[in-house]
Amino acid sequence: MSLQGKGFFISQPSKCEGGNPTAILLAAQAAGLSHVVVKIAEGTQASESDPTGRDLNTPLVQVLRTAGIAVWGWHALSGDDPASEADIAARRVHELALDGYVLRTGAAYEQPGRRQAARAFMAKLRAELSNIPIALSTYRFPNFHPGFPWAAFLEKCDVVMPQVHWESAHDAGAQLKESLRQYRALPNARPCIPTGAAYGTPDGWTPTLEDLGDFLATAKEIGVEAVNFFSWDACRDHLSHLWDVIANFAWPVPKRVTTPIPEPVPAIVKPVAVAETLEVVPSAPAPSQAWDYPPAGGGQPVAPLSQVETIKARVSTQPIKPDAFTTNYLNALKSCQAAKVSTLYAEDAIHVRGDKVLNGAQVIRSGYAAFFYGLPAGAKIELSGVEVRGDVRYLAWKAGPLTVYESIVLRDGMIVLEYTYVE
Repeated sequence: MSLQGKGFFISQPSKCEGGNPTAILLAAQAAGLSHVVVKIAEGTQASESDPTGRDLNTPLVQVLRTAGIAVWGWHALSGDDPASEADIAARRVHELALDGYVLRTGAAYEQPGRRQAARAFMAKLRAELSNIPIALSTYRFPNFHPGFPWAAFLEKCDVVMPQVHWESAHDAGAQLKESLRQYRALPNARPCIPTGAAYGTPDGWTPTLEDLGDFLATAKEIGVEAVNFFSWDACRDHLSHLWDVIANFAWPVPKRVTTPIPEPVPAIVKPVAVAETLEVVPSAPAPSQAWDYPPAGGGQPVAPLSQVETIKARVSTQPIKPDAFTTNYLNALKSCQAAKVSTLYAEDAIHVRGDKVLNGAQVIRSGYAAFFYGLPAGAKIELSGVEVRGDVRYLAWKAGPLTVYESIVLRDGMIVLEYTYVE
């Protein structure tokens, strides 16, 4: 998919909005962002996991994409092991179901002999990501870097994201125009989505309000369809006046399928006493309350079709051979006991279903209570498809008249993230 509008690079989700995916979403929506670019790998290693190994990107990507905000992943390349770097890139893109991939590199690929490494990396990457847009993010002025393997990268890229970081200067618009002039003159020239500076340097330089206004106005003037800024981590809390300039700059984009998300709640919900009997969950809780599913079979929200179709394609090509976790999960569902199902979730689990985001095992338990309550009497739950990929499960199951498609991410055998679509 092509990008249109304003976006931000994110290096560490844990340092953005306290690491709360829903809070990040709300800030992105308030700023009118159409996309974000999250870091997914450094060299041959996946990035963004906590000390326990929990992947912090997974819940963030799911929440953003469910609300209609495009998510691309960026990868810092070293060039030392192109085959392994291509492997980790492809794996992370597929694991996270990203909309696009951005490779960021620079001096590492100006070393002698790196042209062949670039070609090897791009050949393998493109083979693995045949239907995913790929962007190159590097120097703002190609003419100053003749040793960089421009052609090797660009021949298999779809987009360029020049790093127009006007450090030690205040001529953002002029630098943007010159950057795009040089990029458009390259062999294998690609559409440009420039990245502006939204950070400060150790020597005290920061962009001014006028700089950002100049950059944005010039981008619109020269006809680029989208812009990025680097980075959310540096700008949002430490340079909030710059964030406000970007947020207030009007850049209408074509509407994607979006759904409202309630105000954020803590990622970890402390255990509370819950009655064992199933109760009807109020359909319109007060803002301070947790959110829940609507009763099954009534007004199920529409989820992004790209995710649903991916799950359908995966489960339709696999024999129904449930592993131990899937068997336990289905048995818990068949019991129609919310308390039993919730024991399979980590305390800080997130369950995304249409326009509902349930944070914490106790809130998820209440959601299942409502789901089971809404099922027709005598409805049977049966597994109709499953694919097991490491700590990820793709499932299709029936509950009476409903068909449910799910992707589930596990950590230490417990569910930490679940995406559900009901039709």
